[in-house]
Amino acid sequence: MVDDSWKDARVRQAEEALAHAVRTADEIIAEAQRAVAPPASPEPPASPEDGPRPILRDAW
Repeated sequence: MVDDSWKDARVRQAEEALAHAVRTADEIIAEAQRAVAPPASPEPPASPEDGPRPILRDAW
């Protein structure tokens, strides 16, 4: 078990600042990866022959 009794306010503040900096760096990297990633390809339009035939088409 680790005894943290030696840590004073300055050490705790430094640990919090470091944790915030790491979290910020992770967010920056994730944002950069999203910006570089190719956009998702859109779904191709559905062909009328693939789906059910509309009623009006049958009436013609």
